[in-house]
Amino acid sequence: MHEIKRILYYTHNSIGIGHVFRARAIITGIRRWRPDIDFIVLSGTSVPHILLREGIEVVKLPGVEKVMNHQAATQSPTLIPGAAGGNEALFKPRHLKTMSLEGVMKLRRRIIGDTRRWFKPDVVMVEHYLDGLLGEMTTVLKKNRPGRCPGRFISVALSRGIMNARGEMLAACGRQPIEKIVRYFDYIYFFDDIPMSNREGSHETKQMPPDTKLACLGKITDKCRDELSNRSLVRKRFQLADKPIILLSLSRHGDVAEICLQFFEAFHSIGLDNNYQVIFVIDPYLKKAVLEKIQSHPLASQVRFLPFFYPLVDIINASELVICRAGYNTINELLLTGVKAIVIPEAHPSGEQEARAMMIPRDNIVVLGKEEVFREPPAAVVQDLIHRQSAPLRFDFDKYAIGRRIIMDLEAGFPGRHGSL
Repeated sequence: MHEIKRILYYTHNSIGIGHVFRARAIITGIRRWRPDIDFIVLSGTSVPHILLREGIEVVKLPGVEKVMNHQAATQSPTLIPGAAGGNEALFKPRHLKTMSLEGVMKLRRRIIGDTRRWFKPDVVMVEHYLDGLLGEMTTVLKKNRPGRCPGRFISVALSRGIMNARGEMLAACGRQPIEKIVRYFDYIYFFDDIPMSNREGSHETKQMPPDTKLACLGKITDKCRDELSNRSLVRKRFQLADKPIILLSLSRHGDVAEICLQFFEAFHSIGLDNNYQVIFVIDPYLKKAVLEKIQSHPLASQVRFLPFFYPLVDIINASELVICRAGYNTINELLLTGVKAIVIPEAHPSGEQEARAMMIPRDNIVVLGKEEVFREPPAAVVQDLIHRQSAPLRFDFDKYAIGRRIIMDLEAGFPGRHGSL
């Protein structure tokens, strides 16, 4: 008889939308094997419908926006000190203009605490920020220590697999030192395929309790290869012209308009704008002024602008060429589909996207820095990729195998919530 009946899943979603997609992949991966489990997702996401469409309950937390450093002067955000005393991040309420950040965080903590208390989960999963966006999950995790409450839950940390140059894991822990926060977790999973031997000497793993279960589960995507829609279905769904597709998906930071217009010029200079269907996917967080700048350009008249839709991997699979960032989900989807792509890493203080781009197989992909895009028109790179023979990559990321592994682990370790793990 199965003992796990309820799982509470937290994902912060301060600026990104990839986190909620990963939540959907993990939950649907588990559900294949255990459709009887109830899930509630706690998130500040702006796209909760992605989960609701799958019958996954969402408790929507008030949104918090992480302001990139170059915007700080005009956004008037609240400064949050980093764990080492440095100025690590800038945050502000996303939509609640009359509330302070402190007020929004108090509200988020109250919602989280009440949900945990009334839902009574058997498992609590925390994705990416292991103590919550600004430490909001710390109280929940602290109360889960043996002897602190009558019914312990299994605590699970989920990391998308950010690596440093030495192949060591980097987990986001807000203001808490990582060696302190990892002690709250019974299981720590990485969605990466880097051998665990690369992690054995890392500072973080040395701080983990000896009975913590640590595993590298491999990369995850929301769809498996045999679930992808073909080109004809994608064209029909979005009423696209019967032409090969060039897709631009450039997120919302880092000179999006200027980069986009460089490629519009490149397409025009080599005659692709007439023979290809150029599609620009509008990020939900893209500033209105930036979008207007792109759409007002004369060469945008033949571009199809699509609001963000899901799953993006279907239109990636249907494309001849993709121009995109180096986010975790996007790179995995490029590798899964084998599509040709130009990847332009988005600049973050952590250097995460640049590091990820360095590890991409270059068979079908060219990586360009933003400076390279502006230094020389990218027409030659576009033309080379269009005429390049695609190499079969044979990547196959299986969320169902990952889901099975997770639920088997948790069922085996279920007595851990009573202090015996």
